[in-house]
Amino acid sequence: MKYDVVIVGAGVAGLESAIVLASKDFKVAVVESKPAEKIGDKTCGDAIGIHHFEKISLEIPSKVIDYKYRGVKIYSPSEKHGLIVPGEGVSVNRIRFGQWLLEEAMNKGAELYDSHVLTDVIIKNDRVEEVRVKKVDGPVVELKAKAFIDASGASPALRSKLPDTWPISDRPFTTDFNIAYREVIRSVNPIPEEDSKYALIYLNAEVAPGGYWWLFPKSDDRVVLNIGLGVVWNGVYNPRHNYEKYLKPRFRGDLIHAGGGIVPTRRPLPTLVWRNVGVVGDAAYTVNPVHGGGIGSSLEAAYIVSTYFGNGLEAGGVDEKKVWEANIKYMQAYGAKQAGLDILRMYLQKLSNDDFEWILKNKIVDGSSVYDLGVKGELGEKILHTVSAMIKLLGKPSLLNQLRIVRSYMNRLMSLHSTEYPKSPEELPKWMSLVENIVEEYARTIGFDRGRKVKW
Repeated sequence: MKYDVVIVGAGVAGLESAIVLASKDFKVAVVESKPAEKIGDKTCGDAIGIHHFEKISLEIPSKVIDYKYRGVKIYSPSEKHGLIVPGEGVSVNRIRFGQWLLEEAMNKGAELYDSHVLTDVIIKNDRVEEVRVKKVDGPVVELKAKAFIDASGASPALRSKLPDTWPISDRPFTTDFNIAYREVIRSVNPIPEEDSKYALIYLNAEVAPGGYWWLFPKSDDRVVLNIGLGVVWNGVYNPRHNYEKYLKPRFRGDLIHAGGGIVPTRRPLPTLVWRNVGVVGDAAYTVNPVHGGGIGSSLEAAYIVSTYFGNGLEAGGVDEKKVWEANIKYMQAYGAKQAGLDILRMYLQKLSNDDFEWILKNKIVDGSSVYDLGVKGELGEKILHTVSAMIKLLGKPSLLNQLRIVRSYMNRLMSLHSTEYPKSPEELPKWMSLVENIVEEYARTIGFDRGRKVKW
């Protein structure tokens, strides 16, 4: 079969890409390992800030929204101290959201190959010419296309089969991921009303080492709860074990859904496009490194990459030179912030429960500062000024110096991903080397073990 674009993966990024491209009357195929009725069934926190929808002008129907939040409430390890981060968000019903996106894509003409897995990638003349996919107990199907998009998730089915010499094949370190487990339950007891309008995040290095645990209400009666945790992927911690040990005894009720997964928590791929291939969503690491939220940023990346792919196809074809602007646009929209937050993420993963408790107890940061950090990715003067003013009173002289180091590296990496991002593919190798040297230098400076390179 011949198509203009073959998209591997029918998550939010893959389906958004299909919607954009099919809307321009391109012939689009979507390959998905799940059966059609299971599309959208993914284990995650389900929460997303509404500003992501606004950025890409995506109007979602009320039927896909389970609950609305006023913001995020962050608790210290003792749960005696916390702060509120403002910002409207929603909890989506992942199945209904996925099924709605699928319906939109199909209505615009995209074709679905559900229950198919990618088995092979055929490269000719330094481009992907076709992919081979197979249905369970079915024949191999050859799908040829002018362009391909990998939206297959954190263990990328397409990107992992590309030549190592292509920069889009860049492999991460194990500690660039969190592994997570969560359950949705109907609790025997409602959560307190004062917590019910917030997505609740709990910093606790014992319960969720290298991550956090969360409690997200999903119903007006305050009894349907999404509860889970993420831990750094280092071969030591097991998220389900920690859930069973620390959280399950606290939250009793009827199980609605359970599952786990792997979440990229790092800066984005150095390039989201190469030759006639684009990468979006978890496959491109378009996830917030600090809080692990990826629905909104995956939608944004998909919208940008598929828009430029559409423009390239209309102009005669796709390669990295013709669609390079997609990288620049994504880095400006979200990627530069991710890079800065990647630096902060590594620092936070070094902190102890005593550190978290001290910071929240003494109100070193407030909700507006955290909101600015989340939106802009910058560690601003306000935080450093506050810490400086409290050092003599509270006695944490090392913290100010640590934050200055963190801010310096955050700013450097953000600048590299925004104003200093390569203007052409030819400049990319030198830029990639510079980024890696800075990250490695920072890891040595703070004593952070990056783990090992992942083998797909």
